[in-house]
Amino acid sequence: MLVTTTFRYRDVPFDDGEGIVKDILVAVCNICDTVVAIPAQSTPAIRRAREAAEVTLEVSLSARDLQVLDLAALRIDSAATARFRKPLIAHFLKRLEDDPQAPQRLAEKTRRTASARKSPSPVPVPRKRLSCKITPATDARLHQLMQTTKLKKSDLIKAIIGEIEEKLLQHEAPPDLPVLRDVAAVVNA
Repeated sequence: MLVTTTFRYRDVPFDDGEGIVKDILVAVCNICDTVVAIPAQSTPAIRRAREAAEVTLEVSLSARDLQVLDLAALRIDSAATARFRKPLIAHFLKRLEDDPQAPQRLAEKTRRTASARKSPSPVPVPRKRLSCKITPATDARLHQLMQTTKLKKSDLIKAIIGEIEEKLLQHEAPPDLPVLRDVAAVVNA
């Protein structure tokens, strides 16, 4: 249906409800007063607001941890790149949030890994940085899990990577694989 519109400046929420873009130019329906279109010149303001609505996740990990993430991504989709690390971690964060035994299991994994690291390694393992933008909802899940496990962010991410390794790389037919392949299809589209 065609409607008559007038360009006005309005605050517009993101589709996912995770933020708002303030005072952007939009086309407003003259009949119902709702936003019906956003012109191209508002795109930079939307991009800036979206970046501000996202939270940076940065942790220092061993090169092995990043290789585990990349290998899991490769198992899910042979075209997956480092871009798939974020949705993979977010998926497991959500999965762990719904698992009442997860905090204890993650804390125990961290203790086992820490005691294994105390013995000197014959070959030094390089450190790498994992850096990505996550939604406020994913950040809230991360902080909630940090509180329940009493782990620092880097230790929790390492424990999550341990879960990813256990669930995706050590099983012949991981149950999460079909869901993650659907996610990869969207991310890599």
